[in-house]
Amino acid sequence: MSEDSVLTTYCGLYCKDCIPSQKELYSLASRFEELLGELHFDKYAELKAGQPYWSESNSVFKSYPEFIRVLQAIRGLECRSLCREGGGWKGGRCPVRNCALEKGIMGCWECPDYKTCKHLEPLLKFHPNLAYHLELIRSEGIDNWAASRKGHYPWS
Repeated sequence: MSEDSVLTTYCGLYCKDCIPSQKELYSLASRFEELLGELHFDKYAELKAGQPYWSESNSVFKSYPEFIRVLQAIRGLECRSLCREGGGWKGGRCPVRNCALEKGIMGCWECPDYKTCKHLEPLLKFHPNLAYHLELIRSEGIDNWAASRKGHYPWS
């Protein structure tokens, strides 16, 4: 199997393009939260927030608990393994993968009904080039398509 085929998800996305697969991001986020805890930054933020005479901008530290919740939510997005190894969306409970495996196909591009698939509908809204990718995989093959792929997210 080529790297392209290993990194191609059942729905036609490419693992390296996906934010949840960016191991460095999650490693840094984890270490950052750990360091903030070691420093008892919550206590520091509480003091800073209560000292408005230092600077008006210090009131932002009142939001520190919410910041930690967001940081933890970011950490929770991490994809711990590749789609084809059981990782991916919802910790591997992806309806697209389940459908492809039930049908015995490599991915949606092999399914005659992929253009009207209810499982792909939510992804098409978040991944604007997914239909293009599925057609590209269909025409170029799973081992050769990735170099021609387009952006993963609407902003890429």
